[in-house]
Amino acid sequence: MVRRVSSLNTLGEVDVLSAGECEEVADVILGDLDRWTQRSPSGLFFTLGINAYMDLAPSADANASYFGPARSANLMLKQGFAGLHGRLAAVLEREIGLPTRYADDLAMPGFHIWVGSGIPQRPSASIHFDLQYQRLLTRPQYARASGTVSFTLPIKLPAAGSSLRVWPCIYPDDVDRLPAVRQTDPEIVPYHVGSAIVHSGHVLHQIGTTSSVRSDEFRITMQGHGLVVDEELVLYW
Repeated sequence: MVRRVSSLNTLGEVDVLSAGECEEVADVILGDLDRWTQRSPSGLFFTLGINAYMDLAPSADANASYFGPARSANLMLKQGFAGLHGRLAAVLEREIGLPTRYADDLAMPGFHIWVGSGIPQRPSASIHFDLQYQRLLTRPQYARASGTVSFTLPIKLPAAGSSLRVWPCIYPDDVDRLPAVRQTDPEIVPYHVGSAIVHSGHVLHQIGTTSSVRSDEFRITMQGHGLVVDEELVLYW
């Protein structure tokens, strides 16, 4: 069952994995360092998998940066995390009430991996909406999309925890209000290992902070999105 965890009715939390299952997934990720992609100059933020907001949205050659690499990345993810992807799809299908599948031509949900002092301790990350799907709407099979979903599934968190910072009552078409809203205090939605935070993607949000971190700690989350197309939820990253 989706639990309400903030004042937003477009954001909730749902259980996907047990703590023990998360440890098993984390062990696979940490044992596959050669496939991590470095995403920060510090060398302390990585992804496992291809994603639309980093690899597609800013690219001039979508096939070279996203659609092509997604094929090999998906094969790797299927080999290592088929059970997790199956569980995730089943949970979202049950809770959202739509048939749910993964798209052959899109990147599958993958992972954010923050290491040690790279784990955000200050609210300096971008405050944003999830609008990466707009590039997908140029493809005929997704042009009829009528809804969006975003989710974060914490797999491993530092001892001091982590969270999502959200700003209610502001949407992507409220452009004029964005500068003022960004100056207001957000709601803090704590993360819990194994429980996914699910929202529309049109919630203004920012990665939450961790008060203190050790050099041997990790912040690992599974990340992904969904497009509602012809009354079906298509999952991707």
